Amino acid sequence: MTIFPRTVPRTPRLRPSIRRRLIQGVCVTALTAVVVGASGATTSAAPGAAIEAPVAVSAAFTGLRVGSQGSDVQALQRALIAAGITVPGGADGVFGPATRQAVVAFQNARGLSATGDVDQATAAALTSLGTAGTSSGAVLSVGARGPQVTAVQKRLVALGVYLAGGADGVFGPSTKRAVTQFQGWNGLEQTGTVNAATATKLGVGAPGAGSATPPATAPTTPPAAGINAYVGLAQGARGALVKDLQTALQRKGLVVRGGADGVFGSATATALKALQRVNALSETGVVGQREAAILGLGTATAPPAATPSTSQYLGLEVGARGPAVKDAQQALIAAGVPVRGGADGVFGNVTKSALTTYQTALGITADGTVNQATIDKLGLGSSSAPTPMPAAGSTPATPPAAGANPYVGLSVGSSGPLVRELQTALQRTGLVVRGGADGSFGPATRTALIAFQSVNGIPQTGVVTAQGAAILGLGSGSVGIVNPGSGGNVTLARFPVQGRCFFGDTWHDARSGGRRHEGVDIIANEGKLLYAVVDGEISKQYWDSPGALAGNGLRIAQPNGTYFTYLHMSGFAPGITVGTQVKAGDVIGFVGNTGSSATAHLHFEIHPGGGAAVNPYPYVKAIDDCSNTTPRYQSSFA
Repeated sequence: MTIFPRTVPRTPRLRPSIRRRLIQGVCVTALTAVVVGASGATTSAAPGAAIEAPVAVSAAFTGLRVGSQGSDVQALQRALIAAGITVPGGADGVFGPATRQAVVAFQNARGLSATGDVDQATAAALTSLGTAGTSSGAVLSVGARGPQVTAVQKRLVALGVYLAGGADGVFGPSTKRAVTQFQGWNGLEQTGTVNAATATKLGVGAPGAGSATPPATAPTTPPAAGINAYVGLAQGARGALVKDLQTALQRKGLVVRGGADGVFGSATATALKALQRVNALSETGVVGQREAAILGLGTATAPPAATPSTSQYLGLEVGARGPAVKDAQQALIAAGVPVRGGADGVFGNVTKSALTTYQTALGITADGTVNQATIDKLGLGSSSAPTPMPAAGSTPATPPAAGANPYVGLSVGSSGPLVRELQTALQRTGLVVRGGADGSFGPATRTALIAFQSVNGIPQTGVVTAQGAAILGLGSGSVGIVNPGSGGNVTLARFPVQGRCFFGDTWHDARSGGRRHEGVDIIANEGKLLYAVVDGEISKQYWDSPGALAGNGLRIAQPNGTYFTYLHMSGFAPGITVGTQVKAGDVIGFVGNTGSSATAHLHFEIHPGGGAAVNPYPYVKAIDDCSNTTPRYQSSFA
């Protein structure tokens, strides 16, 4: 494998006090803050301008690569921007890692060899864009104003995209965010600019052309007799049929993030693919005849639609907003469950914690989402009063039967010596119980218990089960030790970062927006190599764009569903794309500082079985290789 030279500025050595602060808060996030300016992903038009002029490019681009500088590089960067490719830093005339990343993105999009260097084929493709470019090279972007911008904004609002400030005729950061969201919904390249493809999808005409009649959102004629109207539903569809699909998926026990809202977005596609996977069908994310039959859609056995009074609540989870969330929060408060911040209509981690506490106390599946049992207990959509939260106590209402394990059933609200022994046993496995063994079963103990359950293949309920008690040795006279760094369902074969580096345990540290940190931050100089920690397949890639928290990143998935997430990368190794098979130790990319990040580092997550993240610190600590500065250019895919 060829490793391309990388020009990386040296990172100053940090004082220990500063390093500690960086470890504690390196993944700086701001859910609503998007910085747009000279360093934005597109070249902004002057105020009052409606369209960016297409960029003419030259075959002199051939041979440009990392380290090149000057006017040719600047022209190359402008051409990439005009083609809808994000160039972090803009057209600065310096061919660094960010420009190489943009060239790779352009090459991948055009089916060219993704080397990151501008070869003859890449230069020719850019040249053809520049010489052809009329409507295809014209875009509406940040800084544009006028009736065309107003038409785009009105269409976005009509299609259900949130647009702060409304249709004011000014293409600002909020319009860019809305356009980016619309492009993501419709499988378009997420540039945040209105190019010809985006304009066509919106039905507003290409920039610079007259407005077109908006496309119909439903077929003009009903399906022929005997044709299942649900077959063919895919991402981008909307309406009553999609709502039926979402409700049917929820009745199968699948989570549809955002509930049955009638909009077929990425959350619905994810749930549908899960159904297809379970039933050994091709994971297309499109409703076929077999999927419709399994879900009972379009047949005599179709499940009845949920009543309007409850369907709006079913499936609510973290990320949801609106009146339905507010109703659920008010019901929790009425049931005696504190919701810090009150009923604000925003389903964040605080609401999830309150909901999980309530579900655990009432014996409902404690998954932190609003399922049907939770709706019934809270009386949502009915005149029934919420079932009150049982009073917490250190002992159950009735003593355990003779021979029963007294540790089984311990959950949030329990207290006393049994809880203290549970906490001690969890600590002996290497898990962190914040607050120590204090005998009080609170959120910290529940977090540690869920991590233990995840590692050992136990349903992640946050309640002590007989299987968990047996593994921990509770109730048997001895406490077993399970090392999460080398046992359980997850084993790391390789440390993920080339040294020198450092890291600490920041699991569940507070982050903005009420979120918790769900990974370990490994601090290293930008450009250091990143290695695959296991054999697996690249199942997902993240691309840096304005407002993206993750920056560049990827997932490595194993056949059992377990996956490992790498975020804030500066770029990917040649040959890395979705579907690439990798071996432990393969170079997959480079340490970076993209997305919402305060310094160069790798944010690393572990998701056993494809479920919730577990604390990765014990795993990486067990194979800590931060002192190893020797690069290993291993590749099994190039």
